Amino acid sequence: MRGRWATTVTLAILVALAVTAFSLLRARLDERTTAALREAGIEGTVATIDALELTLSPPGLILAVTLVKDPAVGGDAMGGLINLSGALAVDWLGWGDLALTPVGCLTLRVEDVTVAGTPLLAPEGARLCAVDGGPLLRWSPQGAALTGALLVPRIDAPTRQLRADTVSVGLTQASNSAVTLDLSVGAIRDGRALPVVTPLSLVARADHSAGEAWRFSGAVTGGHGALTVDFSGSHDPAAGTGQAELRGKPLRLGGKGAKLNDLSPLLASLLTKVSGALTARAALSWKGDALRSSGKLLIESLGGVVGPVTVVGLNGAVALSSLWPPVIPDGQSVAMALLDVGVPLTDGVIRFGYGRDRRVDVDEAVWRWSGGTVRADPFELSPTAPKGLITLRAQGVDVAKLLEMIQVEGMAATGVLSGVLPVRIQDGRARLVGGVFETSAPGTLRYAPASPPAGLSGPEGSPTALLMGALSDFRYESLRLSLDGEAGGELRAGLAVRGTNPTFYDGYPVALNLTLSGALDRILRQSLDAYHIPDAVRERMTGFDHPGADHLGVGHKEP
Repeated sequence: MRGRWATTVTLAILVALAVTAFSLLRARLDERTTAALREAGIEGTVATIDALELTLSPPGLILAVTLVKDPAVGGDAMGGLINLSGALAVDWLGWGDLALTPVGCLTLRVEDVTVAGTPLLAPEGARLCAVDGGPLLRWSPQGAALTGALLVPRIDAPTRQLRADTVSVGLTQASNSAVTLDLSVGAIRDGRALPVVTPLSLVARADHSAGEAWRFSGAVTGGHGALTVDFSGSHDPAAGTGQAELRGKPLRLGGKGAKLNDLSPLLASLLTKVSGALTARAALSWKGDALRSSGKLLIESLGGVVGPVTVVGLNGAVALSSLWPPVIPDGQSVAMALLDVGVPLTDGVIRFGYGRDRRVDVDEAVWRWSGGTVRADPFELSPTAPKGLITLRAQGVDVAKLLEMIQVEGMAATGVLSGVLPVRIQDGRARLVGGVFETSAPGTLRYAPASPPAGLSGPEGSPTALLMGALSDFRYESLRLSLDGEAGGELRAGLAVRGTNPTFYDGYPVALNLTLSGALDRILRQSLDAYHIPDAVRERMTGFDHPGADHLGVGHKEP
């Protein structure tokens, strides 16, 4: 009888001690988990132990933890409810030293979770598992140490039309509260009909020590390995501030490089025949909910077709004052070998910007053309739906070089032309409509082909023979050249001259009207021979990776 009483007392004492220990453990877990979350910058979050049960047989400790957002605390860094439940095996390792090991994995359920104001869903749930069969949590007098892996098959952000697949977060917290997170995302997908980017993969690591800022680094890859962006930065949870720098490796397009559709179906729907190389740098900074961004882009030998406009040999270093929406401040300069907007303009420099209204604002554009210059009046265009009139003004155009471009066999001339070239862009077409050049001084025009075309051949005394005679040594007083054509098609030129030929009817005054034409694609190829990158543009390109030019200032605040 006395033995049974002693056994009963002993069991009662053990149960009382266990209940007390688990009560203390429960309260301590509440306190430690809440403190860790708030130290990480998730203000107003509270961890509560919904259920903590002791059983005398496996599985052991039954755990249900709920993380909730205190509605009285402002800010929207994180909100909602996260429920963690499952079975834990308890191993006593000594006085005040115990280990908790999941039986299998713990199950996570999320409800109404938002991060930075964006709702997040986990439709396939999530699991928190131990690593390599070790304990998830080890409690000792020195503190708590946590080692686990959070596995989420899928995360949806429906308001952003984004989805992340195969998300893995490795979590290690040492007894001194130092935390390391290892993040891996198999695919980040854009759910829009025309995605801005094709699926991207992400790997990152973040480290945090008590009283210090988080420090992180990682890489984003995509486009079957063609796109790689490395990033690094820090976040101070106490101040709510942080910064990050992104550095893209050179992205080569066309030829043996990447296809644009493998990177951005949206851009591929707007641009065709893209080739060249791009290298990007970017900087982000934030304070609370305010995000600012800036960047710069190195462009090398870029070419492509945008609607009715063809660009070849685009080079420059362009700054961005905002990444999303993209904003390019006015005054950025690029050089180009060719711009075809119905007439081939070569060896040009453009100063431009791109605003939040998603329109390109061209302040200045100058090209060399046929020995002279062509300058555009300031204009704006939408890259996605280009429409409008671009007025080009030409000065000092050499008549001889212009006729060489048109390639009329046997024709030569002297003189200088000036005029206006109106280019109308509409319905996906660029047309040169009613362009007119005129001379301001007399000159010469000779036309003596070895084999005159059928329309200009005839017996002696015929009208065509008289015309050829007049053109053999024509001294004009005025010359007027009209130009019409469509990008990618024929350039049609009308030539009207007034003057005399000293050997033709004793210099009798003659007025002539001729129609000429030439294939623009041939003219374009000939026009590229003398292209060079201006020194000012080349200096910005060569300084792109210079240490002094590597700092990116804070740009516009993101909406």
